[in-house]
Amino acid sequence: MLKPGRVLARARGGVGRPRHHVTLAIETSCDDTGVAVLRQGRGGHKVQTELLFNEREASDNRAFGGVNPRVAVQAHNERLALLVKRALAALAEAKDEAQDDAQDEAQDDAQDDAKAANSPPRRRPDLVAATRGPGIASNLSVGLNMAKGLAVAWDVPFAAVHHMQAHALTPRLAHALGLGPPADFPFASLLVSGGHTQLVLSSSLTHHRVIASTADIAVGNLLDQTARVILPPDLLAASPDVMYGRQLDAFAFASPHDMACLSLPLTRADELAATPTGYSWSLPVPLCQTRRLAFSFAAIHSAVHRIAHAAMPLQERRALARHTLLTAFQHIASRLCIALDDDAELRSAATRLVLSGGVAANSFLAHVLRSTLDARRHSHVGLLVSPPALCTDNAAMIAWTALEMYQAGWLSHLSAIPLPRWSMDAAVDKGVLGGDALSTRPSFEPS
Repeated sequence: MLKPGRVLARARGGVGRPRHHVTLAIETSCDDTGVAVLRQGRGGHKVQTELLFNEREASDNRAFGGVNPRVAVQAHNERLALLVKRALAALAEAKDEAQDDAQDEAQDDAQDDAKAANSPPRRRPDLVAATRGPGIASNLSVGLNMAKGLAVAWDVPFAAVHHMQAHALTPRLAHALGLGPPADFPFASLLVSGGHTQLVLSSSLTHHRVIASTADIAVGNLLDQTARVILPPDLLAASPDVMYGRQLDAFAFASPHDMACLSLPLTRADELAATPTGYSWSLPVPLCQTRRLAFSFAAIHSAVHRIAHAAMPLQERRALARHTLLTAFQHIASRLCIALDDDAELRSAATRLVLSGGVAANSFLAHVLRSTLDARRHSHVGLLVSPPALCTDNAAMIAWTALEMYQAGWLSHLSAIPLPRWSMDAAVDKGVLGGDALSTRPSFEPS
């Protein structure tokens, strides 16, 4: 569990003024090794947020056709220290400028600012963070252990971050960086990735309610695995990684015009009817006979594997790719509309829907969601999608979440261990505040 701690600001001229606060974050929940450095401070009367470093490297799992935890752990161990070293070099190069508002501050404050502006470059952060879960336990351990070691060595606070909370907060990071509109609470999130498919209502930084989750496999897993049997062998072999879902989308739709030409089953009646494919096969509509708030992709997965075969012509493969994406995304859109119809709290809060996770970068998903919401009387719901680089697993979102939690008074104990399964829902073991990691350092003042 997390424990509230008092966040201190440097006092200057008798008045508490926040200085630059630097967070170093590590992400190793799956096969990507990520490190980021985020700096936040005041420039005049405005809070300025800068991403000084944000890099990730994926392990090579192509020989296995999917993520091999042992290969991923080895890659984390090989690359993480080098990424941290590069991140610290980037921090040292970024001048830690002090804040100066001469018109509003006393002379002693201005002198203090001048001294700080000429001080040596920063070479350590004020806060170290790492993903605690959910994810693969062995992979999470690499990042957690590195982060805890750095926190001990530098004698700075440590934050163990919930991976899905970080995805949900990504639009807030994008706004802070000047890359997107505001994302104030409350808002709804559709978290779609290789490991998760969830509809979440976020009332505050720490209070989240999971409205719907997948009953079997996640949509990203579905797309990656079906792509292996749909994509032509030469395209599959040429893929730079095992994120085959991206290749499936590129193969299915060469241009936005291809998306526009595909007929969508916009109404509930259209959804329940079999969508013509032009071939003898069709794909099942998951949970079509119930309004239960859940997602399910196993039936689509099984059907695609039955339909696809080695001798399938190129155009039929392309049709199967399009209808796999369409059926999966239409199912998500339909469940979303049912939730908006049946859940009053969600309906009142969902003036905007945040799309997060690796699959959120898929433009066809946004097209299906927008078209379906408009057709089913939910045109007031706006879609908020972060830049593609922030949709996939990355350490920048971990740094931002750690910073928000820190500013709200939450820190983690160094005893934190990986939580491979960790619900965001506040009603399940306290959600993002759950676990057993109590803070022993309730306050910290940056040096």
